[in-house]
Amino acid sequence: MIFDKLADAIANHAKLIVVLWVVILVCSVPLALKSGEVMKYDVNDMAGADSESMQGLTIMSQYFSDAGADTSALPILLAKFETSAEEGLIEDFFSYLADHGSEYVDEDGNPKLSHTAPFATLGSQTKAGLVGGIVLGCAVYSSSYTGNIGDDTDDLRAFIADKKAEFVAQGSEQAAMGDIMVYVTGTTAIGHDLAVGSREDISRIDPFTILLILVLVGLFFRSFITSATPPLTIGVAFVVVLALIFGLGQILNIFFITEMMLLVAMMGAGCDYCIFIISRYREGLRSGLGHDLALHEAVKWAGESIATSGASVIIGFGVMSICSISLVSTMGICLALSILVAMLAALTLIPAILQLVRDKIFWPTLMSAFEEGGKATKGWFAWCGRLGERYFEKSSRFTLKHAKAIVLAAVLVSIPAAYIAVNAETSYDMISSMQTGESGEGMDLIGEYANQGMFMPNYLVFETSKPMAEVYDNPLSSELKILVWTEDFLNMDLDSLCDSITTDPNVANVTGPYVWSRYVDAASAQLPVSATYTEIVDLVLESSPDTLSMYVDTTVNAMRSMGLSDEQLVLMAGSTIDYLVNTLGKTVGGDFVETGTGDVDYFIVLYSTEAAAMAPVSMGSIDRASDEVDAFIKAVNHKAGYELISDKWITGTAAVMYDISKDVGEEFTTIEILVVVFIIILLFVVMRSYLIPFRSVFTILMSICWTLMMTHLVFSGLLGVDVTWLIPLILLVICLGLGMDYDILLTTRIRENVLKGMTTDDAIHHAVTHTGSVITICGLIMGGAFGTLMLSSMVMMQQFGFALCFAILCDALIVRSYIVPAIMHLFGDWNWKGPKFMQKRIE
Repeated sequence: MIFDKLADAIANHAKLIVVLWVVILVCSVPLALKSGEVMKYDVNDMAGADSESMQGLTIMSQYFSDAGADTSALPILLAKFETSAEEGLIEDFFSYLADHGSEYVDEDGNPKLSHTAPFATLGSQTKAGLVGGIVLGCAVYSSSYTGNIGDDTDDLRAFIADKKAEFVAQGSEQAAMGDIMVYVTGTTAIGHDLAVGSREDISRIDPFTILLILVLVGLFFRSFITSATPPLTIGVAFVVVLALIFGLGQILNIFFITEMMLLVAMMGAGCDYCIFIISRYREGLRSGLGHDLALHEAVKWAGESIATSGASVIIGFGVMSICSISLVSTMGICLALSILVAMLAALTLIPAILQLVRDKIFWPTLMSAFEEGGKATKGWFAWCGRLGERYFEKSSRFTLKHAKAIVLAAVLVSIPAAYIAVNAETSYDMISSMQTGESGEGMDLIGEYANQGMFMPNYLVFETSKPMAEVYDNPLSSELKILVWTEDFLNMDLDSLCDSITTDPNVANVTGPYVWSRYVDAASAQLPVSATYTEIVDLVLESSPDTLSMYVDTTVNAMRSMGLSDEQLVLMAGSTIDYLVNTLGKTVGGDFVETGTGDVDYFIVLYSTEAAAMAPVSMGSIDRASDEVDAFIKAVNHKAGYELISDKWITGTAAVMYDISKDVGEEFTTIEILVVVFIIILLFVVMRSYLIPFRSVFTILMSICWTLMMTHLVFSGLLGVDVTWLIPLILLVICLGLGMDYDILLTTRIRENVLKGMTTDDAIHHAVTHTGSVITICGLIMGGAFGTLMLSSMVMMQQFGFALCFAILCDALIVRSYIVPAIMHLFGDWNWKGPKFMQKRIE
């Protein structure tokens, strides 16, 4: 038997094993300290490169200008007002920021923001029935700025705070601004706060996890040294894993969620494995086996349980690696790797330490205390020591006596739980579930007074077989270009597409390429014939779409400052305005972006939603928009008589998440089937039984259904927070792996007893009595470790923490203690029916 040989090797080479782990630890530390550098926080990095949304983003980066200020990728400023006086004060402060934006410089004194409009005011927003509202603005970074805008968030906030202090100090009228909070939010700030928040969460969660494990293990073994041994051992493994992750991060996208789950998963599962070995060693010593034989038996039998449990967990995590979504696949790879290293540490380092320190590991409680008349056999100490054994002896007898009733009750609870688990709605809004800090508070205000989707629009990218426009050099200026629309574009009824998308009540606005002449014609038609050119231009500025108004205003005012009259703007400057507005606004694209002149082969229609961009209703809007786009393309191509629009992509942050959720939903069916099949095969090989593998999977699925029901009831029902779509998918795979730990520990002990000649009922009673305390403490440790994720400031991590904690505790305290023994009692000898050539008996 392989574990016989492992036990002998450890006994003979314990010092060498410890030295090897120390050397590996020392070599790993420098790389482990750099592991945080490879973590990803951008949702757009999570999708597969072949998805439509990612292809659309690639097209936009290749064929659309990067000179404009994309408000979806810039820091958003906002401040809340209660009165019109406060609204005017905030607008004055934003103007003050714009006047002093040139003072915001890098270390070399170079301005970080645009010299023409460093800060832009986007106007006030409110909703009917609400008092007050918010004033919105944005910081416009210079095209020459080479830094990461997200990383600059703290410096930007500090600059705004300094300018606010200067503004307030100007006089009594400005002093009221001191009480008004100016928030910096938007996708870049959310990403920054997410990175900062996750690091703060880790610094808060990890120490609490370790402290919890120290306390629980210490109480179980009643020893200071024993309580520290498992977390220290897994801590060594954790450092090694971080070093490996740093290496993997050079070739894979590893996300912060993985880092946050890594330590709690390793501490939970890894400490369980360590406790399996130590408790079995202690049991052997108590029964009088002596050190050598007790350690040999511990490695032999607990080692088999650990290897089987670890293999099932590795299967659960490892199969996730086939997912095309990098968030899921890299999480699976890293967590599988972490469990492998933790298992190796538990199987080698822990026995090596036991070989060297012997029963001193239980100090101050030594094995002599358990001899007749010893301290552990009398008084309060003995009562505490036997408490767990007495409880599980009674629970075992109760279970064997009322097995049918227990199984029936479990089934009755599982039916409604399964219905809720399958039919409850989940949310795609990962941004809202992960946002934290100032940016999160700012997004909440936007949701209260405006439409949250305005800063995360969806882009409908179209490619045409013939040019929609031509970009030429401007004969009047070498620095400017002109854009001339083709008849094919002007005859294309884009308004019908925009109108059809707007019929969706969740769509706030829709914007396509900007055509100056059309707005001039519309303004002229609204005004009397005697209207001046200035009145026409002013009305055009007022009626320009919100998403492009910043570029229209900036362009027109710049031309006015250059000396162009409003008459020239109306009659002559349209092609130049169209070029500037559409390239800055990223609504047209083509090779001209690189060459300077040429064809416009791509154009964009963008829309934003009333609800948060990733809310369930907004995901439905993507489906409806896709249908409208298909109908529009069909109509355009039919009218043209050929394939004028040759391809299209729907992209944007929400569309990326939509593709991720759709792809993961489809792929997870395959992943779940593979996990179940592989675990059944593993258990069949280890248990040599036809029934046990299916019974094990069934009971795990039962606890998962209960967990999903409780998660939806707590978060959706009580807290009013939608459960993130990723929770049920990841929970099933993780629990199929981790949840098997306790099933395997109990079942292998029952099987061991049967192989030694006990009846099935006696084997069940003996196994529950002797492993109940171990399974309970391990469940408390793993459940508590995952439960510490509820200390996170992010809702999604709180949901992960609650779901995994509840699932593990439910599995360890209820399913393994009552339901599994009850089912195995009812099956009787059928539990052990299997291929005859695999059966064996221990004398």
